[in-house]
Amino acid sequence: MLIISKFRDYYDASVGYGVDKTIIYERETRVVKSKEFFLDDYIAGENYYRGFDWVRGSKIALHEWKIIGFCGKTYVLLIEKTKETAGDPAFETIEYFYGDEILERVFRNKKDKWRYKETRDFINKWHNKEFFDFFLTNKAPIFSVQPLGRYLKTDLEVQLNHSLEEFKFFRIFDSFSAFQEIQMFISGVLGISSPKTLEIDNKERIKQAGFDLKWSFRNPDPPKRKQK
Repeated sequence: MLIISKFRDYYDASVGYGVDKTIIYERETRVVKSKEFFLDDYIAGENYYRGFDWVRGSKIALHEWKIIGFCGKTYVLLIEKTKETAGDPAFETIEYFYGDEILERVFRNKKDKWRYKETRDFINKWHNKEFFDFFLTNKAPIFSVQPLGRYLKTDLEVQLNHSLEEFKFFRIFDSFSAFQEIQMFISGVLGISSPKTLEIDNKERIKQAGFDLKWSFRNPDPPKRKQK
């Protein structure tokens, strides 16, 4: 697969195993609007999924939710940012959790059972689930979006061909596996390949037409006299 892009992603290193130039991934980041990614219900409160400051021990934590689309499926990501006090200008650490890791991180003692259930239902709906139509409509193997609740249902901005390294997506697919998945998805599902104007030399054209290079087009049968 040939990647045309202005930025590098973590799976780009796998290009070193060989480039199939008939499969082209034009990795241009762009934004589209969609109403697809709204929560069916509130998961742990109105502001919980949108992100808010709260105290975890002696630190201030901010949670942000993402839905990551990758090669026909969606994955739930929770980004946790922490800092010492609310007055600190920047967050000290940023951690990333996928799927059931989120439940283990946020609900360590599972005291808030209704919040736990809402979050679990949200993860069960969106994590590692097939979601082909959006990929096909937008001709992109990757996207990211921050979901919102049903009472705020407006067009959401979805980023196509976003960097996966930023979201530590190697926790889901290693570099080689991610590269292979994208290559197969582009060629087998999206049907994106090299331009039709690709030049083919005369010898290849002759072979494709079913003729032997040793004999001419006008007289494809070899002469009966013995050849030297």
